[in-house]
Amino acid sequence: MIETILGVSLKFGEGAGSNALAVLYILCGLGIFLFGINMMGSSLKAMAGDKMKVIVEKSTNTPFKGMLVGFVTTMLTQSASGTSALAVSLVGAGLMSFGQAIGVLLGANIGGTVLTIILAAFSQLKIMPVVSVALVFVGATMVFFFKKKRFNQMGSVILGFGLIFLGLAFIDMSFAHFLEDEDIARGINNIFAELANVPFLGIIVGTLFTIVVQSSSATIGIVQSMYTVGSISLFGSLALMLGANIGTTVTALLASLGSSKSAKKVALANILIKFFGVVCFGICYRWAYYPLVNLLNTALGWDNNPMIIALAHLSFNIVNSFVIVFFLIKPLTMICNKAYGSNDEEGTIEEQLLDYSLIKKSPSLAMEFAKKAIAYMANCMNEYCHIARDYAFEKNDKLENRGAELERTINSLDKRIHDYLIKLTLSDFDTKTSKTLSDYLDDIKDIERVGDHCTNIIEFFNDRFEKGLYLSEDGIQDLSQMFDVLLQMVENTAKAIAEDSKEYAKIASDFEDEIDKMEDVFHERHVHRVNSGVCSFNNTEHYVEILSNIERMGDHLENICESILNDEYCQYDEFNH
Repeated sequence: MIETILGVSLKFGEGAGSNALAVLYILCGLGIFLFGINMMGSSLKAMAGDKMKVIVEKSTNTPFKGMLVGFVTTMLTQSASGTSALAVSLVGAGLMSFGQAIGVLLGANIGGTVLTIILAAFSQLKIMPVVSVALVFVGATMVFFFKKKRFNQMGSVILGFGLIFLGLAFIDMSFAHFLEDEDIARGINNIFAELANVPFLGIIVGTLFTIVVQSSSATIGIVQSMYTVGSISLFGSLALMLGANIGTTVTALLASLGSSKSAKKVALANILIKFFGVVCFGICYRWAYYPLVNLLNTALGWDNNPMIIALAHLSFNIVNSFVIVFFLIKPLTMICNKAYGSNDEEGTIEEQLLDYSLIKKSPSLAMEFAKKAIAYMANCMNEYCHIARDYAFEKNDKLENRGAELERTINSLDKRIHDYLIKLTLSDFDTKTSKTLSDYLDDIKDIERVGDHCTNIIEFFNDRFEKGLYLSEDGIQDLSQMFDVLLQMVENTAKAIAEDSKEYAKIASDFEDEIDKMEDVFHERHVHRVNSGVCSFNNTEHYVEILSNIERMGDHLENICESILNDEYCQYDEFNH
């Protein structure tokens, strides 16, 4: 049907007029194709939900897992560039290490070949025009007549898929029209004959075109169309395809601008991976790569079958990815470390909290980052409590200085995490997530208050050391016992925050009553020691205040545990692998 419509339309013009119309159809087809890719990718991401990005962050602890996740994510979104940009964002926020991101990038490169294989299959079966019309009709019907959000999104996916095929159908038939004119056909063949003679030139053209359209799938899809109608040879097609693989790295590069050095390091790795592969394949292009592809093409008896380009694209990315994983991962890491430093998270949590860009890109990932920042703050609290305990029984200037440093860090984190969470509240979250945000705000305040009590304890003991006031053996034993229980509570609370663990929260919470009872008992025992003359009267006020501070620390830790034990707090547990 489309062939008939375009054929009739093109015949209305003659000569230059008809050719000009064909050019417009090519541009129209390109626009429809790019719009279709964007619509399908956006709709697939919307269907998967923002939590898909959380899954990516949680499921990439090994390079091979990263490759699988990168492959599946790219399959779902049909955008290798988008997956690469996501990896850059995750590393920039400190939610993924550089090594994990490499695996995702390699998997995305392989996943990005799937669409070109589908396009080639539909083109070869000569059903692309019919399928495109059917998909556009079904998709548009679902978008405009189905009110349920899930069906509406599914309709957008189908409509986008149909538009991809429709755009390529326009391009295919418009190129075919050009080839009917002998002069134009001769000119096109001469142009691409030059590309065929100089593969390096074809690689550059493919790179530049992909940078402009921001889609390697678009570039390779057009190359497949041109190869199908015979306007370009297989030799030239492969060069353009290799160039498209370099051009697709620009999206991740742009995503890294203004981000941390870690994010820039991932973008550089993405460029190096593709560049390395293209250079190696380019060196052996004439005597190995093209002859092998052509041999396969001949053996299969294919004549201008776009599937050969899709398979060549797939083989390039598979070989390149596994060579990187098995042989070049260390040199690649060394080069990137040389350029941007060896620390995967060189930007501290405090510095990253000043970057609100992730909140706009992905509120769910920003929530994950906020949880990581709170866990870091809890670890600082844990260390500070241990320092307060050690300083209580031995004056140590190093401990005192480290305590002061931790106090400043906790206070700084309190303010910055608070501001970050307030920015997050402006996002369109559901009721449960909004409740979790509120719990996070309460938690950081409780952590900050525990830090204040540590400061009070160190100041109390510093004053005692200066005045020469020391605890009795019984007083030391009681205080040591109370501290031991407190530290167990602190450690389990920090673990509960880091791991979203109700189990650790329950363990920590059970210590709170014990601390309350200890305060009462040890207070009475201290008064008894003072009355019996074992301790001096001057010891009473300080000792009671120390016990009171420890008891209040238990109260604040209990508040944190109660928030974790709420179902809403651990709503992302299903994604923790």
